[in-house]
Amino acid sequence: MHMPPLGLGAAEAAAWETHAQPPGSLTLSQSQGHDSTFLGWIIGGDADDVAMPGVMDDHHSHSVLHDLDNIPSSSSSSSVLPPFQPHVVHHSSQAAFPPFVTPPKLHHNPMPAVPASPPKQTPLAAGLLKPKPEAPGTDDAATAVDQLAEAARLAEAGDVFGAREILARLNYLLPPAHAAGATATPLLRSAFYFKEALRAALSTTTTSADASSPVDVLLKLGAYKAFSELCPVLQFTHFTCVQAVLDELGGAACIHVLDFDIGVGEQWASLMQELARRRPGATLKVTALVSTASQSHHPLELQLVHENLSNFAADTRVPFQLAFFNLDAMDPSELLAITAGDAVAVHLPAGSVHAPAVPSVLHLVRRLGAKLVVSVDRSCDRGELLFAAHLFQAFQSCVFLLESLDAVGTAADVAAKIERFLIKPRIERCVAERYRAAAAGDKTPPWRAMLASAGFVPVQASSFAEAQAESLLKKVPVRGFRVEKRAGSLVLHWQRGELLSVSAWRC
Repeated sequence: MHMPPLGLGAAEAAAWETHAQPPGSLTLSQSQGHDSTFLGWIIGGDADDVAMPGVMDDHHSHSVLHDLDNIPSSSSSSSVLPPFQPHVVHHSSQAAFPPFVTPPKLHHNPMPAVPASPPKQTPLAAGLLKPKPEAPGTDDAATAVDQLAEAARLAEAGDVFGAREILARLNYLLPPAHAAGATATPLLRSAFYFKEALRAALSTTTTSADASSPVDVLLKLGAYKAFSELCPVLQFTHFTCVQAVLDELGGAACIHVLDFDIGVGEQWASLMQELARRRPGATLKVTALVSTASQSHHPLELQLVHENLSNFAADTRVPFQLAFFNLDAMDPSELLAITAGDAVAVHLPAGSVHAPAVPSVLHLVRRLGAKLVVSVDRSCDRGELLFAAHLFQAFQSCVFLLESLDAVGTAADVAAKIERFLIKPRIERCVAERYRAAAAGDKTPPWRAMLASAGFVPVQASSFAEAQAESLLKKVPVRGFRVEKRAGSLVLHWQRGELLSVSAWRC
């Protein structure tokens, strides 16, 4: 069954600085032979490895992201897509920043394990990043970061013309991140992406989001798969979210997930797998709320999400329903109707909803009687900060992420695809949305404070979820990733930099 699609798709420089296994948890099992499933290729490992239980274990024969070579070609994909529908029915089947450590120059080669002694930390001059003196080209790198900071400060102060002048000069210091023959450090690649994102945000020409083609969809899925295989960020996020749902709602006859950031949906395949193993006959419903205005999803992408999840549900014999709702034209009464009687969980990452709409969304979640909200908070999403400080925070977070990507030995061409299709679009949305919010005078409290003020109570991450995350990181071929349990949430770090946190909240 084809999925009916949606048409979606600094202010001084100093401001940069000032600104336990529960019931229903999973059991240990032994992996059997080669596992070709989606979850299997995410985790990998040899046939004689002991598989981590639960959402990291799999016994099915088909991938929820099935073979990309079998996806319909771009020439025929548009013909299978029916007209846009506003929604479809279910289809069965911190203001102060930590010191920043600038990494050594990397060349996309596999690296040995991180040495026991931590890397030497370099100082922050005037609150800005300064690369290590011994690295080649550090003068240009320092100048580029300084000028990016100044451009953000001018943009925050309303001097758009001055900011544009600086960005124009940066074109000579920051060539494209993966230009032919160039080997750019994570810091320089991040600076390039943020320079481009800020330039676009300041542009007087209003342009819609880049129209993705069916070929772009396939390339994006390939980049997503490569990112999942190489770096534990996605696996950690999805497995921790799913475990939180299982810990809270694993005994329900029908789990209904409202998802504000479905991605490619593979996290719900792992939930299906656990339901099939532990509660045969239990139903899983997923309602994805997607903004048509952002055009973040091509119709073909949504179609493939539907088909892959439906096929996985059939393989696992889990009763499954999936619907897509247009978040921009959503009628709350419809959601109230379709969730009645279900055990509702909400996947609501920080930044997935425009800041002014967050209070309304949280109010709706309570009206729906949701039992649980699972949230992913990336350290780049800091709506409580002024624009320049926010841009610095996001920039620093991106450097950490690119560092980790290089450290696992990602080939330059693969890194280029991951950055182009996954990281760069997120940076562009982050900068554009925060700039618009700053221009409108919108400023939001910290994400956890908003949830708490709306009446949500944090749920402590289970000891099993923590052990599961630790086991996942042991499978990564380099040392440097670590998990921290903080205020009930699980936080993933690369060396000294925070990448993201996952928290659960009881309604």
